Amino acid sequence: MNTLLEKLSAIRLVPVVVINDAEKAVPLARALMDNGCGCMEITFRTAAAAEAIARISREVPDMLVGAGTLLTPEQVEQARHAGASFGVIGERFLHQFV
Repeated sequence: MNTLLEKLSAIRLVPVVVINDAEKAVPLARALMDNGCGCMEITFRTAAAAEAIARISREVPDMLVGAGTLLTPEQVEQARHAGASFGVIGERFLHQFV
């Protein structure tokens, strides 16, 4: 499996994680990887979200780390810049991105 869509299609579980402290992101990502879970979504509910995604992307490169729920084009850009592999966009905000 090479494409992101193929990888996501094969995943049965995506933990949705609220990170208040970016320092805790990498140890959590490693623990998930060590236990067979290679995907996670970091919610954009906290100020630490983008930094948490950036740290995981750098230090746990095999983890598919996503961002959600993204509500504005600015959040999409922040997630992309941080290294998110994918983003979850709220349906009622979809028109802003299409």
